Amino acid sequence: MLRSLRRRGLYLRLIGLIVLLAAMYIAFMTNKYYLLFITNLVFFAAIVLAWNIIGGYAGQLDLGTTGYMGVGAIVSSILSNNIGLHPLISIILGGLSSALLAGAIGFPMFRFGVREVWYALSTAAIVVILNNAVRLLIGPYEYYLRVRPIKTYDELYLATSIALVLVFLLNHAVNNSRLGYYLKAIREDELAAEAIGVDTRRYKLLALMIYAFIVGSLGYLYVVMIGYFYTYRFFDTGISVSIAILGIIGGLGSIEGCLVSAFLLRGVGEYLRTSLAHIIPGLHLLLYGAVLITLGVVEPEGIPGIARRFTTLLKTTKRPMGVVK
Repeated sequence: MLRSLRRRGLYLRLIGLIVLLAAMYIAFMTNKYYLLFITNLVFFAAIVLAWNIIGGYAGQLDLGTTGYMGVGAIVSSILSNNIGLHPLISIILGGLSSALLAGAIGFPMFRFGVREVWYALSTAAIVVILNNAVRLLIGPYEYYLRVRPIKTYDELYLATSIALVLVFLLNHAVNNSRLGYYLKAIREDELAAEAIGVDTRRYKLLALMIYAFIVGSLGYLYVVMIGYFYTYRFFDTGISVSIAILGIIGGLGSIEGCLVSAFLLRGVGEYLRTSLAHIIPGLHLLLYGAVLITLGVVEPEGIPGIARRFTTLLKTTKRPMGVVK
């Protein structure tokens, strides 16, 4: 009975997401600028959902998103552009390279008990190290894709939408699996989880590698979106921090909250940048920061907390007059 209800809820959420993506495309398909704008939103929504696996379920404040995405982007681009592999194979190999990098980084950190703020600082430092390593080894150059497997903005939107749906389904699979229960136990109290027999190092490492594989695979889509690769600019700590912020405001472990956060806040940020940045440089960052601070002060639990307040308000307003409960 419980399994059938969960399956029905998943189907309804999946249909709702597909309808939303289709409605966005229909609304903006005639304007290529806005079509690229919503493609960017869908792409970052997929990245935030990937971060939700390590940050939301496992409770690890990972700030290395662009490190794994950049490695996957460069590897998949080289394999597709220079060697001539099929883009799908290149995407998978790029994701695997990011997962292997995450395993090489995560194993010693989890083995020696690096956690909380020290884990966050370590992952942020990895992005800086990769940025400088690429700049020294390859140089500050940009190489354009000779052959683009995705030739139109419509195809790019379809590809990013499919990627978002797949990451959405993977989140639900993790959430309702044994892995998801172990990760949530680690998030709530890691020492208690160890006391009841959960191998915390193993499951944190597994969550990290799954997350790195997803963002590494999505790196090729990012290359197609911007049109070039082989650049140190992939490794941007600012973007990594913004991904973590969107995941936290969306609610740790909340799939729908992460989607709302990515679409709404990323959309507001991009709109402010395009409409105000040319008037007063930095004004869009000031206003965007004010929005984030306000959300954090009003509801520390993020979007799920706001949703609970709203539903409670609706229930109280619908209650008949004179009835006290």
